[in-house]
Formats: sequence, structure tokens, C-alpha cells
Amino acid sequence: MASETDSPAEGVLVGDEATPVELADQAEATDESFAQVSQVQTVINHIHGNIGGASFGISGSHPKSRRTSGPVSPYEMAEARTCYVRHASYEAAAEQLGSCNMVALIGKAGTGRRTAALNLLHDFVGGRREVVVELSPGYTLEKLAAREYRKAHGYLLCDWPKDDVDGSIADFHVREIRRRVRDAGAYLVITGTATSLPEGDQIPWLPPPARDVLLAHQVAPEVADEAAAQITTDHAMTDVVTLARGLASGAPLADALGKLESAGRRDVVAWFDGARTRGELFEMAAMAFTAGLPESGFESLLARLESIAGMGVEKADAISADDPMPSRRLLRVAEGSLFSLSPGRRLEFKVGGHRTHVMRELYQRHGMRLWDPVTEWLHECAALRDPSAQAEIARGVAILASVADYSYVESTFLTPWARGRGVMRSQATAAMAVSWLCLDETTRPEVLRTVSLWTRASAARPKFTATLAWSGELGIRFPLEAARLLWLQIRDSEKPVRHAEIALARLFAALTEATGNALPMLDWLARQISNDRRIGRAVDPLIRAILSVLSARADGVGIPTVTAHLRSRPESAAPLAKLWSAVLVKRPHRRAALAALYDAVCALDERDDDDRDRVRALFAALVAALPEKERPLLAHDLRRYAISRNTDENRLEILLSLLRIFLSPAVLSLDTIGKRP
Repeated sequence: MASETDSPAEGVLVGDEATPVELADQAEATDESFAQVSQVQTVINHIHGNIGGASFGISGSHPKSRRTSGPVSPYEMAEARTCYVRHASYEAAAEQLGSCNMVALIGKAGTGRRTAALNLLHDFVGGRREVVVELSPGYTLEKLAAREYRKAHGYLLCDWPKDDVDGSIADFHVREIRRRVRDAGAYLVITGTATSLPEGDQIPWLPPPARDVLLAHQVAPEVADEAAAQITTDHAMTDVVTLARGLASGAPLADALGKLESAGRRDVVAWFDGARTRGELFEMAAMAFTAGLPESGFESLLARLESIAGMGVEKADAISADDPMPSRRLLRVAEGSLFSLSPGRRLEFKVGGHRTHVMRELYQRHGMRLWDPVTEWLHECAALRDPSAQAEIARGVAILASVADYSYVESTFLTPWARGRGVMRSQATAAMAVSWLCLDETTRPEVLRTVSLWTRASAARPKFTATLAWSGELGIRFPLEAARLLWLQIRDSEKPVRHAEIALARLFAALTEATGNALPMLDWLARQISNDRRIGRAVDPLIRAILSVLSARADGVGIPTVTAHLRSRPESAAPLAKLWSAVLVKRPHRRAALAALYDAVCALDERDDDDRDRVRALFAALVAALPEKERPLLAHDLRRYAISRNTDENRLEILLSLLRIFLSPAVLSLDTIGKRP
């Protein structure tokens, strides 16, 4: 395989000696890739909206908040404390935290480590608003040792990967972390399956007994006994809590247990325990990676997988000339099958959670005879010009990472796709897989580190894949990391980095759509552009990046993202005004900035009192942010621009009268307001 730097397509990506046709193809491929990531993000947002953040079939992954760093919301703290059971592991952790101000809860995912950590920190810091701060799992030991900790604050570091550093260096950093946390009067709780902390700081974590959880939710003792007997180690604590809440609300035991069983593996294991042909196994493997596709599309992909596997028509499936040909489609969804066919003729699993269990059985039971052809097939599918297939392949690979070793998935699929050649289709598949991986708390920290490495790569293709990834769920989870790394890529590049500018705008749109709050990102960008001392053309890349944010629209259509954000967060008027001020004073970009401002303001309803207040606040903040000599110029240019857009007299009057409130009457006289030249 050629190296990234030797790839003939590499120059096309970065624009070196590229022809106009190649540049046009590159721009089209870039826009197509971002659109695909955005479509997957819409699906993920829908999942969060419908089931409160449940993952893609992984039992027990139900994050309450999309952001994975920053202050923990009072709602999440209150939710974590509801009916919480303080058992032996919890008491041991509390004792350790009380004596050392630091503890690591080490155990399997789905055992309630995060909920326990929130309760521990609440007990020690009093649970006051925004006093518990979640740290990014991207922190290294060195960074943890260097950061400042605030008095009476609790710090949470969930699913922290073990640092690969020398033992003596690790010990030095750990001592410094312990000293800084203790001296600050703060508390630090870490969760993970392994940690760089010494054994003395670790507590082996086991979940509370299921019966105790049921009793804490006021389930009758006799019902709790019967229900607890049905709970196995396959069930995460969220499954147990869901069962407890269902029983406490009066649901019949049989119904509640039926829902609990649907999260289990019984039907899937029974299918695999049967005598299965190679054809059935490859069909099941194809389904694990492409569930949800139209039946005809699935059959095309399955045929290609069977061809790679060298199957043709299996002897076991052969029929005599006198027999009627059996319908494979009917057999696929017959009684006892794990598949179903939707009214729109899409093939799906009968139970959504079965997809994860099928992937687990395929991975644990079968070796290279199955996985070598499947791997080759997946590489082909990742580069298809079929967004629906790529999206499902990405989802399937993310599920595989949840049941297999993440490093296997990263080295076999993610990084090869990120470095892929051709027209950048596999890069989109890798970025979509990253978004799905962010829904699982066990793989989220690992994929954060992977994408951070792509961002710092010297080759263009992994850097491009990273920008795609930061514009999706990864950026929603880690908005400040995403903004910082995209900003640095734009600032430090000697050539325009269009895809990073697009990613920054897409990140703003994604945050606004998914959470209604991109305020931390806007504040950070406003500080960066205010503190940048570059002049002339040197600052142009940053100005273009800010302009792309101010002009952003969800999927390139609909109302401006700025308008939607002002409605959800009126306090964002101040940082938005600072960003607009930075662009408006740059004459080459002034008209584009005026266009973005005009579109954002006109998308607000002048008949709505709240929207009028939002426009008033934005104009007030903008006038305050602009240098004094620029203020009358803004009024003049905005008036001329509004007239050029054929703005009706009433709206023009409103726009300029609002500006007049904040400007000297000498600047906007009553004689000129609303009049056309």
C-alpha cells in the first residue's frame, strides 16, 4: 500500500498543482462528505430525542447530557441521586476519597460507576450548582498534574484510558495530582476499566445488588425477589433501574421482565446454537453491518460479500430440477428468524438490541474464515457512493468496537479509512463511525484520542477526516476541544483550509440543533479573535472561519443558525456581536458579514415581542463592540444593503429605528430613516 504522502490524490485534497476540474471535484466531495456526517447526526439527534440518549443497541449506554466535559447540570446530579443505593463498594470508595481527596472506581462498563462518582462528589462538595465539573477523557497524566483545581469543587473523569507512560514518570505525575487536589480542597473521582493510578488509589467496583436497587425504588419485597432472580450479568445497571421504575409504577411483573429480556441475548444465542450454513452466517454478518437498508440494497451488498467469500451457490442450498425454487426472501423473515421487513421493505432486526448481540456472537464464535471476507467487503462498502450504505456500515463498525477490542477496530477500519485514497468516500465513513462510537461511554475516550491524532497528522487525508469527525457527535461531546483544534488548523496552515472552516460552521450548527447551546464555543471564539494580534492578510483565514460560523445554516438550508441560537440563548448576543465586529471592520469581508447579519435579523419575526427584543439586544451589543468610528458606517452600509435586497418599507423602518436607539441622532437623522436613495 502506498504511503499517504505518495498518494496521487493527496495533492488534489490540499490543492497543490490541482487543475480547476480537480479542485471542483474536491469541493464537491468535501461538501458531500460533510452532508453525510450531518445526516448521521440527524439520526443520532432523533435517537436522543426519542429515548433520552439510549445508544445504538448497546445496553446500558444512556448518557443524560450530550456534552462530556464541563459543569455537570443540576438535573443530572438530581437524577443520579434518585433512589441511589450505597453498598459496600460505594462505602469503600467514600472512605478512600475522604482520606486522599482522590479515588478511581475500576470495573466493567454498565456497572453504575458514573452514577456512583456523581453521588460521591455530591456527598463531599455539597451538590451546589456547577460545583461538579466533568473533565475530558483526553486529559493525560501530565495535563492532570499541571491543571489548577478550585476549592470545594468536585472533578469527574469518566472512562479514562490508561496512559502509556513509564512507571516512574507516572508516579511523579500522580503525586503531583494528589498534592494539587488536596491543597485546593477539591475532590477527584476517576472511572475506568484500568487506570494509571497506583493500586492504593483504586477501588474494585461492583454494582449494588439488584434486589437492593428494586427495594430502593419501593418495589414490594416478594416482587423484588422474583425479579432479581431474572437479572444476569448481561444486564447493565440502567436495565435494572428501568425494571425497578417500571415495577414501582405498577407494571405487571411479566411485562416488566419481558422488556428486560428483550435486552438480553437469549434469542440470538439460540439462533447461533442451531446448525447454520455458511450462507446463513454470511447473511447474518451482512445484516449486522447493514440493518435498516432497503431489501434490494441489502441483497446487492450480500451478493458481493458472498462473491468475496467464494461461495457462489452453495451445495447445501442446491435444489433439484423437479423442486419449486424456494423464496430466499420469505425464508429470511420466516418464523424463528431474527429479521423483519418494514412496510417500506427495509430489512431490520425484530428487536433493535439484537444487532449488538449478533455482532458479539459473530466475533466470539467465528474466526478468519468469516472475518477475512467480511473485512475485505467492509473496505469496499466504505468507499461506495451510497450514503445510506456507508452510514449503516459506520454504525455496524461502531457496534463491533463495543463488543470487540477497540484497538482492532481502529487499526483495521477507522485509521485505514481515514487515510484512504480516491475521492474521500471512506473518510466520510470513518467520520460517521466516530459519531456512532461517541454514543458508547466505553469507546468515547478512545475515539477522542484517535481523532486527536488524526488532527495532528502531517498527511492531509487523516486531517480532513478529523475535521469531518469534529463537526459531528464528537464535537457535540467535546465542543471546546473541537473548536480549539479546528481553529489551530486554520490559523497555522500556510494555505486556506476550507474543510476546517466548514467544520467549524457545522459544529456551531450541530451544537445548536442538538443542545440549543453553543455559547461556550462562541465565547471561546470571541476571545481568540479579540486576542489575535495579526494584521492584514495574515488574519484572513481566521476572519473567513468566523464568517462561516455567522453564516451557518443547518444542512445549508433553513433559518440561519445564529437566529436559532439567539432564540434558545438570548445571552449569546454579546459574543455574536464581538464576532460580527471582528469581521465587519475588515473591508474585503464586510459585504458578506452584512449579508449574514441581515439574514439572521430578518429571520426573526418583527411582530413577535421576544424576537424584537433579541434584535434590539444584538444591535446594542454590536454597537458596543464596534469601534466608535465604525458605528455610523454600519448604519449607512446596512441601510444600503437592506435596500439592495428589496426590503419592504416596514421592515427597513424597524431595522434602522432599532439602530437609531443606539447611535447618535446626528448619525441617523429622522429625515433619512427608511428613505431610499
